[in-house]
Amino acid sequence: MQKHDWNIVKSHLEQARRILISTHINPDGDGLGAEAALYHALKKIGKEPFILNCSVLPPEYIFLNKENIFNTYSADKHLQLLSTFDLLVILDAGGLERLGPLGKQLSNYTLPTICIDHHPNGNGPAVAVIVDTEVAAAVCLVSELLEQFSPQVFDKTIAEALYVGLMTDTGSFRFENTTAAALRQAADWIEYGVNPAEIYRFVYESYSPARMRLLGDILQHINFELDNRLAWFKVTKKQIEAAGAVIEEVDGFTEFVRSIQGVEIAIMFLEVREKRTRLNFRSKGKLSINEVARYFGGGGHPNAAGVVLDMNIEESIAAVLPQVRVLFQNSDVIESPRLSQDKEDKDERQI
Repeated sequence: MQKHDWNIVKSHLEQARRILISTHINPDGDGLGAEAALYHALKKIGKEPFILNCSVLPPEYIFLNKENIFNTYSADKHLQLLSTFDLLVILDAGGLERLGPLGKQLSNYTLPTICIDHHPNGNGPAVAVIVDTEVAAAVCLVSELLEQFSPQVFDKTIAEALYVGLMTDTGSFRFENTTAAALRQAADWIEYGVNPAEIYRFVYESYSPARMRLLGDILQHINFELDNRLAWFKVTKKQIEAAGAVIEEVDGFTEFVRSIQGVEIAIMFLEVREKRTRLNFRSKGKLSINEVARYFGGGGHPNAAGVVLDMNIEESIAAVLPQVRVLFQNSDVIESPRLSQDKEDKDERQI
């Protein structure tokens, strides 16, 4: 069923030949699944799509890359290539600022841009923006687009990519965004031959021993506050190297800590480099954690948000935890709590 007006999007897709597809930094299953589905669909109708992300493909999604469709941005390798595209499609993100170094480079071009997203507070400019915060995942919007643009393209490969996005963004259909519509959507894709058990094993049961060693180390050093309602932990480069892991393998750690009984908010402080720290916020739903993420220039959903700070890991902890504690102090306030007064003067841009 069509819910959005896709006419402008369809027009640009019809006119374009070489189409650049990208998603946010540190991509998840939704962004990657949306990219793969759109790539295969455009390929089937004779277009020349090209997926380019600024982050490497996480190991648990290698199975989506059977045809080597995912490319990691390198200025040396791709700078001249950027000028050859007719159209940019950004998926699961609200604008160029969410694409990291690739987005900064693309801002130098006048490439027509389409944004398809389910996060609030997206930013332009774009020739078309389709944002719906009520759908469970961005892949749901991509599926609707394909139904309107070229319904004959649907096959097992495309349905599998879409299913990956929905399964991961709903926490294997256990988060609050698991609606009747989401389950009907999943059922439609399964009709194409998608094997839910196999997809689950690929994503959640293919972890390396190094990742588990790192997780074991992290679990021994969780910090609990406020009667265990707040749990936070840090992941340093030294810890990652000692475990023999790679930085991409930390994905999912914050959800794991959130699952502890009594924890309402879990936070990961990840050392990317000396003056660069990535934060993941997860909430069980009582408190809207994206309020804190936006305060520091990030974004996301009320229960899952993030930000990257140009601070070292200890500076990030010292800056962020006081604002998180404010959430608990004002937990009797319905809806999103108010942070400090100067928040109103800050740009609420996503990172």
